Amino acid sequence: MLSKDFIPRLPFPEFKWKWASYAPTESINDPVVLLGVLFRMEKLEGRYKYNSDEFDRELRELSSDISDSIGVNLASRGGSRNLMRNSMQYWKALNLIPTVKTPYISLTDFGRKVARHEISQTEFSAITIMTLKLPNANIEDDAVSAKWRDSGLVIYPLKLLLSIAKHTGYLTTKELRTIIIPLSGTPSCTLQDYVDFIRLFRNGDLDLNDWPDCCRGANDKRMAREFLLFLSNYGYLMQEEGSNDEARFLFNKDISDEIDSILSGVATNPTIDDALRLLNSTDVISDVERKKVQSSRARPHQALFRKEVLQACQRCVITNVSLPEVLEAAHIKPFKYHGADSVGNGFAMRLDIHMLFDTGHLRIDDAGIVELSGRARMDYGSLIPPRIVIPDFIDKDNLRWRWDNYNGM
Repeated sequence: MLSKDFIPRLPFPEFKWKWASYAPTESINDPVVLLGVLFRMEKLEGRYKYNSDEFDRELRELSSDISDSIGVNLASRGGSRNLMRNSMQYWKALNLIPTVKTPYISLTDFGRKVARHEISQTEFSAITIMTLKLPNANIEDDAVSAKWRDSGLVIYPLKLLLSIAKHTGYLTTKELRTIIIPLSGTPSCTLQDYVDFIRLFRNGDLDLNDWPDCCRGANDKRMAREFLLFLSNYGYLMQEEGSNDEARFLFNKDISDEIDSILSGVATNPTIDDALRLLNSTDVISDVERKKVQSSRARPHQALFRKEVLQACQRCVITNVSLPEVLEAAHIKPFKYHGADSVGNGFAMRLDIHMLFDTGHLRIDDAGIVELSGRARMDYGSLIPPRIVIPDFIDKDNLRWRWDNYNGM
C-alpha cells in the first residue's frame, strides 16, 4: 500500500496513455462511426485504396447518414484528405486493420468478422476490454515501447478503469489524467491504491501540485478521455451531461455481474481468440445484451410507440405471430441516433425476435432479406424465413441506414 504522501515519478519522460491518435476526433469512437467505416472498408477491401473515389463516396454516404446524430464530418475527409491519413490509428489500435501498410484497403481477420457481423458489437467491446494493453504495439513507436518494457510496465487500461470505477462509483477525465495515469507508472501500485487516492482527492485531502503531468501535449487530455468514451459508448460507463474535465462517467451497476466476468477473464496476455473462446463458454454476452436492451426501452414514449406500431402491423413481421401479449414495437433506426417514434420507423416483433433485432443478431435489408448471426442461426436458422415482405408504411431508408451503419447494442 502506498502512503497518502506518495508522489509518483514518471518511468520515462514520454510516459502517457495513448488511445489511438495524436490528433483525436472523439466522435470516431462512437460505434456507428468506428464500425460504420469498418463495414464500408469490408465492401471495398482488396480492390480500392483509401484515397479512391469509391471510399470517398462511402464516407460521404456515412456522413450524410449520421449528420443528424453525431458531430463528425466525414464528407470532407475523402480523396487526398482521406480519413485514414490522420485517423487510421483508431482502427489499428483495436486490431481491426493491419499495422503494416497495404496498397489497398485491408482488414484483419478480427476486423473482417466484426464487419461481417460474425462478432456482435457487445462481443467486440468485451474482447477489446479484455485484450487492449499499453504499450499498444499496433500504434506505439518501437523506441517508446522499449521504454515501457524496460520499466516493467504492462497496463490493461480499460480493465483497470472499470475496476476502479466499480469501487468509486464513477470517474472523471480529470481523475484519469491527474491521478490514475501518473500512478499507473508505478509497477507496485495496487487497485486499492488507485481507489484510495481518488477518494482522498474527492475529499480535498490530496495535494497534486508535485505530481507529474502525463498530458502535456496539446491533444493529450482528449486522448486520455478516449478510454472513458469507449467504455461509455459501449454501455459499461454512463456519461453524464457535459464534456468538461469533471463530467462524471458512472459505473453501470445494471451489468455489474457481467463486468466482473469480463474483468476476471483470461489473466495473462490474452489474445483475441482467447477472449472470444472465454466469452463463448459463458452467458456473459447474452446477459449484457439483454440488460442493455431492457434499459434502452425504458423511455416515456415507448408505450405510445408500441400502440401505434401494433395498430399498423398486427403481426410479427418475421414469425407472423399475432398474440398481443408477446408482441413489441422495434425501432428500425435507433432512438439514440435520432430514429423517430413513428410507424414508419417500427416493426411489430415477437419478444425474442425483437431481442435478436436490437442486439444485431437478426438483420433485415430494404428488400426484405433476413440475415442471422452465427450464434442466432444455431437456434433460429430453421425458424426464420430468408426473406419477408416489408409493409408499405415502413420507411425503407431507415432499413438501409440500419443495414449500412448499425451492429446492434
